[in-house]
Amino acid sequence: MKETVIVLDGALGAVLSLCRSAEAHGLQTVVVCIERNRCDIYGHSKYVSAVYYSAVDDLLHTFTEICTHCQVKGKPLLLFTADIYCMIVNKRRACFDRIVTLCMPSSEIIDGFCYKNKAGDMAKANGLTVPRTTCINDMQDVEKVADTFTFPVIIKPLSVEHGEQIGFKYKILNRNGFMQEDLWNSLSGNLLCQEYIPGSDNSYWFYVFFRSGQGDVTECMGVKTMQSNGIMAVGTTRYNPELAQVAREFLKRIGYVGIGGIEYKQCNGAYYFIEMSTRTEGFLPISDMAGVSIADAAFQYYRTGETPCKESRQWDGIRYISVLSAVAEVLRRKNVKTVMRALLLLLFSRKGYWVECFFRDGTYVRYIRQIIKQKMG
Repeated sequence: MKETVIVLDGALGAVLSLCRSAEAHGLQTVVVCIERNRCDIYGHSKYVSAVYYSAVDDLLHTFTEICTHCQVKGKPLLLFTADIYCMIVNKRRACFDRIVTLCMPSSEIIDGFCYKNKAGDMAKANGLTVPRTTCINDMQDVEKVADTFTFPVIIKPLSVEHGEQIGFKYKILNRNGFMQEDLWNSLSGNLLCQEYIPGSDNSYWFYVFFRSGQGDVTECMGVKTMQSNGIMAVGTTRYNPELAQVAREFLKRIGYVGIGGIEYKQCNGAYYFIEMSTRTEGFLPISDMAGVSIADAAFQYYRTGETPCKESRQWDGIRYISVLSAVAEVLRRKNVKTVMRALLLLLFSRKGYWVECFFRDGTYVRYIRQIIKQKMG
């Protein structure tokens, strides 16, 4: 019998960061995938004890099967690497809680921050600066935005569930683009509209954390040096005491316990709340690279009820690099400036770590092979 952690598959780097840390703590690690082809990616990782496929509707049955077949000691820990899992499990929280220990914040926080139409209001009510925001339900809302908002604006799906229907993560629109009725005839009721806060990639700040029930916080923060369609391709650690204070006070006010991540955008001396993840961020490995492992802090707390006695300070100037995301951005923008910037970041980062090479277990190699095979048909 062995203590076990179950990780629901999502962002590859986050899954590996959690599994590597769990393995170091002596835990058995099980990855559950809802896409069959993802199972082969993890099958030979030295950090993963077992891999299971499960349909979304069968997750309860799959977790029960894992407890039986993997000789699990006690209730296994369940961790999340994608919003959709948080939302699915939260809807039947009591049922899942009987089988596994849910490493997630409260139902109120999941409901509030997995849906962007609620997130801004909750963030503002708890002390954060939030861009002007509204939901688009009909043409009256469109006209209201056109008359009262400052352009450009950014439109986003209300949640990951709506994102599948809409087909894009976000769009930045000027007034003329925003007023196109064809856009709203099919998408009204599924979109959030927000005043766009100006600034380059370097004006975006990431803040990943684990907060214990006692209020102790392990944190890692910095700037999103390069993004690819909203995903951090390159990030650089930079401790910001003002932002740390803002984030800690906010987490205290909402009573957050668990792993999470917040994105801010800096403009005119203010830090605007953009969004919060109620699970591990895809770039969680940056905390491992910076010497303040969020995963380690979480496992210590969930296993013992305690957090590290001494809070560590991150190493600044560490550069997280996702080669795959950087290449995707080059292909998306298709201009010389982006190519040169990507090459400089990839090849001349003195404290840079390619996440694809960081774990040294062959998982990313198998993932890249799978991508190439799919592209070649």
